[in-house]
Amino acid sequence: MQKLFFVLCFLAPFWLKANTPSLSSQTTVSVITCDEGSEIYSLFGHSAIRIKDPVTHKDLVYNWGMFEFGDDVIDFQYRFAKGKLKYYMAEERYENFIYTYQFEQRTVREQVLNLTYEDVLNLWELIQINYKPENRYYQYDFFFDNCSTRIADILEKALKNKLKIAELPEANQYTYRQLIDKQVSTSQPWSDFGIDLALGAKIDKVTTSKEMMFLPKYLEQALALSFVRQQNKKQPFVKQTRVLVEGKDLDIIPYDGISPLKLSWYIFIFALVIHIFYIPYLTPFFDGLFFTTIGIMGVVLVFLWFGTDHQATKINYNLLWANPIHLVAVFVLLFKNKIKNTSTFFVVLAYYSFAIILFWIAIPQEYNDAFKPLILTLVLCYYYLYRRTRIVETG
Repeated sequence: MQKLFFVLCFLAPFWLKANTPSLSSQTTVSVITCDEGSEIYSLFGHSAIRIKDPVTHKDLVYNWGMFEFGDDVIDFQYRFAKGKLKYYMAEERYENFIYTYQFEQRTVREQVLNLTYEDVLNLWELIQINYKPENRYYQYDFFFDNCSTRIADILEKALKNKLKIAELPEANQYTYRQLIDKQVSTSQPWSDFGIDLALGAKIDKVTTSKEMMFLPKYLEQALALSFVRQQNKKQPFVKQTRVLVEGKDLDIIPYDGISPLKLSWYIFIFALVIHIFYIPYLTPFFDGLFFTTIGIMGVVLVFLWFGTDHQATKINYNLLWANPIHLVAVFVLLFKNKIKNTSTFFVVLAYYSFAIILFWIAIPQEYNDAFKPLILTLVLCYYYLYRRTRIVETG
């Protein structure tokens, strides 16, 4: 009995430590929102959760926006292109997290949440479970599962029925694509062009309030409007908002280079001139180069649709005009003297491309304005190829 007593005395401190909450009742939880930056990777801002406990001296930030670069650049690019780049949840000291934004002079705001001690412990437990090595990695999706959506999900799970995140005033008005266009169309039209080319009809869905929160600024707005039930009373979910970093105002500088729309019209006008006033060698060279470029774009779109795990690149109606069949047209162009009925091939593609213009409005995907001149160029090139090959065939 005496031995048992000494064993219990020896184990008691460890037992007490294991059953003592790792956070004190003075702990505060806040959502951090980092404003947009000027680079493409920072155009949409960032979100994280901060846990601050003055008693245990914890001041930690949990961030779902981290990824491993990999062994080399090629490995990274391959995994990124295939949609297999795993993101993970990271734990950082607050001063380390905030340093980047201080250095970049990007504004950072903090929303201190109105939580009971029980709520804090529930959230802390979920965060610690999520932070386990076997749980922290996830299949990142920019629109449907990212650093911002993960925060909304874990807050709702921790507070259960006590929290109802508010509806945003702009809900059910904009598609995913339109929300992205707001950020990039003015300052980075080439990025906008690439996004509109690579991403399919899935992002042309009108977004609900919850779906808009894939962008950190909308998560911040929704939390500011939300309420939580505490002690049978409806109270604001955010009890205090403060600025952690007073950054520079991000001046959206309009792009002053050649925009995709201008370049597309220049290509069309150039094609029109060299086809009306046929220029030996130059006109066939232009046709071959143009068809090759559009055909390669089609190959890339097929790869993004069927060869990757990206959800947003599926069901891409850009394949109606930017498709690999234009590479076949290059082959026919090179060997048109040895292939019969090439005029029929060219006229079918001319009518097909023109039909895309006619039924543009019926396509269930929003096309970038720069696409139309490119499609018109396809119509023009195929039409003049039909005329010239028809004359040769009818002799």
